[in-house]
Amino acid sequence: MFPAYSQQHIIANKDNTRPETTRQYVLPARITSLHVVRFNGYNEIQWAAVGEQDTRRFVAEYTTDGINYQTAGELIPFAGSYQLKHYTSDPRPMIYRLRIEKKDGSFYNTGTSLLDGIAEPFINIYPTAVRGDVINAITAFPVERAGIAGIEGQSVFVKELGGVSGSFTMAIPSLKKGVYWITFYGNGWNSTTQFVVAG
Repeated sequence: MFPAYSQQHIIANKDNTRPETTRQYVLPARITSLHVVRFNGYNEIQWAAVGEQDTRRFVAEYTTDGINYQTAGELIPFAGSYQLKHYTSDPRPMIYRLRIEKKDGSFYNTGTSLLDGIAEPFINIYPTAVRGDVINAITAFPVERAGIAGIEGQSVFVKELGGVSGSFTMAIPSLKKGVYWITFYGNGWNSTTQFVVAG
């Protein structure tokens, strides 16, 4: 004769005909801010997060070319507000992001934050008073697309640039005199600059 407790694990939850309704779904962590500040000998990555119950770790990543990311460091979730020092003396512009790894092994990336370098600008146009139909630009990262908008936000021109980097010129249509905004888009980043059409 078997003891009464011998089947207790075999018939556990036998009356639960819809087990999916008892599962608890945890929303992924949400990053509410991400900033990077340059100090002497290191860059400090600062972020705030909510809903970290299902997070295994935060991995800070950086890139100097806008394409290939490397690990800057990692932290275990603990308080909702984080600071991580990335020790580097590299003066080039860098883009940072976070890789959030969940407890089940899956992960996702956040948006990016730009740290401007001191050796070369992130992206500049010159001169900022444009005469004619050409904009000159210098960029540290490959640029995929550019868009020009009027002062009230209306789009007036979009151009595909195909990953151009360094110094380049971009033909634009004839624009009326006034103030405009140009936004350059790359892999996970964008940068907006104001310019004036002087006629």
